[in-house]
Amino acid sequence: MSSRRKKSEPAGELHRKLRLLPATPGVYLHKNRNGKVIYVGKAKRLAQRVRSYFQAGERDPKTSLLVHKIADFDYIATDSEAEALVLENQLIKEYRPLYNVRLKDDKQYPYLRISLQEPFPRVTVTRRISDDGARYFGPYTDVKAMRETLQFAAGIFQVRTCHLDLPQQTVPRACLDFQIGRCSAPCVQYDKQTGYARKVRRLVRFLEGRETEAIRQLRTEMSALSSALRYEDAARMRDRISRLERTVARRIAVSGITGAADVCGLARDGADACGVVLRIRRGRILTTHHFLLRDRLESGEDIFGAQLLREYYTRAGDIPGEVLLGYAVADQQDWEAWLSRLRGRRVRLRFPQRGARRKVVDLARANAAFKLGERTLRAGGAGDRRVTPASVQLQRELRLHTVPNTIECFDISNFQGRETVGSLVYFKAGAPLKTRYRRFRIRTVAGVDDYASMTEVLDRYYGRLAQREKRPADLVVVDGGAGQLNVARAVLTRYAFHDTQLIGLAKREETVVREDGPLHLPRTSEALKLLQRIRNEAHRFAITYHRLLRDQRTEASLLDAIPGIGRIKKLSLLHHFGSVVQISEATATQLAEVRGIGRHDIASILNFFAARQRHSTDDNQERQS
Repeated sequence: MSSRRKKSEPAGELHRKLRLLPATPGVYLHKNRNGKVIYVGKAKRLAQRVRSYFQAGERDPKTSLLVHKIADFDYIATDSEAEALVLENQLIKEYRPLYNVRLKDDKQYPYLRISLQEPFPRVTVTRRISDDGARYFGPYTDVKAMRETLQFAAGIFQVRTCHLDLPQQTVPRACLDFQIGRCSAPCVQYDKQTGYARKVRRLVRFLEGRETEAIRQLRTEMSALSSALRYEDAARMRDRISRLERTVARRIAVSGITGAADVCGLARDGADACGVVLRIRRGRILTTHHFLLRDRLESGEDIFGAQLLREYYTRAGDIPGEVLLGYAVADQQDWEAWLSRLRGRRVRLRFPQRGARRKVVDLARANAAFKLGERTLRAGGAGDRRVTPASVQLQRELRLHTVPNTIECFDISNFQGRETVGSLVYFKAGAPLKTRYRRFRIRTVAGVDDYASMTEVLDRYYGRLAQREKRPADLVVVDGGAGQLNVARAVLTRYAFHDTQLIGLAKREETVVREDGPLHLPRTSEALKLLQRIRNEAHRFAITYHRLLRDQRTEASLLDAIPGIGRIKKLSLLHHFGSVVQISEATATQLAEVRGIGRHDIASILNFFAARQRHSTDDNQERQS
C-alpha cells in the first residue's frame, strides 16, 4: 500500500461519517490525501449537500477534478444559514483553499486612515483596519488614485500627514508642508485644536461624498476672513474652493440614485473574472474599486459574485444601506443579514431589471469588462485577446463558458437556384478581421438546398482546420434556425470539435437558436446588436461574391463570342484588364502586353468591339429618328 493511500481514510470510515451528517445548516471542509483543506462550502442541509459529492452521476470536468481530490471531509454545524455564511467567509480567509474563488494577486489593499481618537487627527495610509476609533476609507484598489486623493485632500483641507503624536511631541519650527500650504501646522500651535477639528470634519465629509457641505463651510470661512480684512487668507481660501469645485465637477453624475449605494458588476472569462464596485454618494460616483478573481473550477457567475461580496465588504471602510447587483446570488436573505451585521444597520440587496438603476448596473458591468480585458492583455499569456462589454454581455446572455473574443459566422446565398455560394466572416474583439474571411462556391449541391450547402461549406472549412491542427473560434454562428444548427453540430462533432460553442440566428424574428432552446434578446441588447452586425456582414460578403460570379459569367459569355478566343485566353484578358469594359477600351499596344495574345487575336478583339460599337451607334440613331 502506498504512503498516499495510508494517509487517506478507509472507505468504510468515510461512509460512516456521511451517514452521521446532520440535516442542519453549516459549513463543510473538503480535504485531500494529505489532510489539507482544498474547498470550503456552506449548506442549508449538510447531509444533503456533502453526500451529493460522493454520489454517482454526470459532472462537469472541473467538478470531477475536485471530487477526485477529496479524500476526507469535516464540517461545522450552525444554528442558521446566516451564521454559516459568516463562518464560511472566516474559514476561506483562514485556509485559502485551492478550489475556492480567490483574488488573483491576494494582497492587502490600502486605506486612508483618519485618527479621530487623537486631539489633532492625522490622515495616513494603512493596509489593515483596526477597531481603534479611527475612521477608514477604502479599500483603494488603484493605489495611484488613492495617493492623488490624499495629496489633493491635504492641500485643500490642510490636515497633517506626519507621524508626530500631538500635543505630546513638539518641533521647533513648521515643516515644508506648512510652507506649501498643505498643513495648518498645529505642531507649532499655528492652529488651535478647535479650528483644526473643523478642518478634519470637512475632510471626512469630502471623503464621504458630502462635498457640498464642505464647500458651503469653506465659503462661510472665506467670508469671515474677508470681513476681518484678512484678504490674502481669503484669497487662498477662494483658490482652495475653486480646486475643490473643479474636482467635484469631474465626478460622474448618476441619475436615479440620490442617496448612498454601492453598485457591483461582474465580468467572467473562463477561470478568470473581474468584479467592480462603484461607490455612489449623493448621486455621484465617488470611487471605483475592482477585484481580479480566479477559480480553478471555473464556476458560474453567482459563485464569482458571492466571492466579490466577501472580498470587498470584509474590507470596506463604510457600507451603504443599499447594494445594487448585476448578478444573482443564492441565499439573498443570508447575505443581507451578514452585511447588516457588518454595517450595524439594515442593508438591502437589489437586482434592478430596468430603468435608471439598471443602466448604472450595466455601467459597472462594462467597467468590469474593461478591467478584465486590460489584465488579460498585461498578462501576455493570451496574446492580443481582448474582452469588450458587448462580448461579456453575449457570454452572460447565452450562458457561454468563456467570453467569445473570436466569432465565426457562416451564411449561404443563391439567386434563383443558381450560383449558390457560402461565406465565412471572422470577428475578433468585436471588430472584423478580414484576413480570416473565406468564400465558398458550392460544388456538390444541385438546386436550392441550404442544409446540404451549409454541410459542404462547414465540411471544407473545418476539415482543413482539423488537418492543420487548429481550433475554431470561441463562438460559431450559423445564419438560420434549428436545422442549420443541427447540421453545424454534426460537422463539428465529425472533426472532434465537440466543445465548440455554437448558436444560430434566425432572420425573421431575430431569435437566437441555442442547442437547449431558443432565446429572445431585447432589441436594445448590445449582445444582439453584435450578433446582428456579424450576421449582416456575413450576408453582405456572400452577396458580394454571388454578384462577382454572376458578373464574371456575363462577361465571360461576351468574350466567348470573339473568334479565336478560348478559355485560357479569356482568363488571361480578364486577369490583365479586370473587366470586359476595360478590354473593349484597350488599344492594340495594350492588348499585345497580355500573355498568350497574338496579332491575329488582337485583330479579332478590335474588330469585335468596333462592330459592337457601330451597332450600338446605329441603334441610337434609329431611336432618335
